[in-house]
Amino acid sequence: MPETNLNIVRNFAKDYDKSILKNNWIGPKIIFDETKEFISPKSKIVDLGIGTGASSVLFQQAGCKITGLDGSPEMLELCKKKQIANKLVLHNLEKIPFPLANNIFDGAISNGVLHLLNPVKFIFSEAARILKPSGIFTFTFENTDKVLDYTEIETGIWETKTPDGVFVYKHSEQYILQLLIQNNFEIKKQKPFLAYTNPELQKKFYFTLIVARLK
Repeated sequence: MPETNLNIVRNFAKDYDKSILKNNWIGPKIIFDETKEFISPKSKIVDLGIGTGASSVLFQQAGCKITGLDGSPEMLELCKKKQIANKLVLHNLEKIPFPLANNIFDGAISNGVLHLLNPVKFIFSEAARILKPSGIFTFTFENTDKVLDYTEIETGIWETKTPDGVFVYKHSEQYILQLLIQNNFEIKKQKPFLAYTNPELQKKFYFTLIVARLK
């Protein structure tokens, strides 16, 4: 995550849970509902960008063992208090390798994270490394239907800076699919959805969810 974004996220940590409730962020339910058929109550799940744990709660309630990575100590402290994860690791997701062993997880999730990262290719290569054979990687990314206020910084990647200083990235579907192919994943599900509505901006944000299996 760009250092500017990481600093903003750290400062925003205490208000994050209130924000997702206010904006009706449905990503956590979508990511669980679309993944649950591929996991069991004994599955080991790693949440890449766990934040306060919102996207891991349903997995934990289903009996999964959760490991969470995040670059914000403030987010991890809030997550720790909720007792969602069995293990929490402070780590910037743009730096490799992740401090995790090879082939140890049944599933990996990353929800509402990719639009804050550049580059994102490490998420895919590291997910492939730490997943067991046939492991499941479920993630979301923001759709690219509206990029007028963005600058294309690389083929299939757009960047903008919000008024509060956050760098936001959009990745084309083709770019994401290429990363999956390069890292030996096959798509099992793909689903666009209305992720949340910002009442202040009166703007709707659409994401796509992908469930992919490591070959």
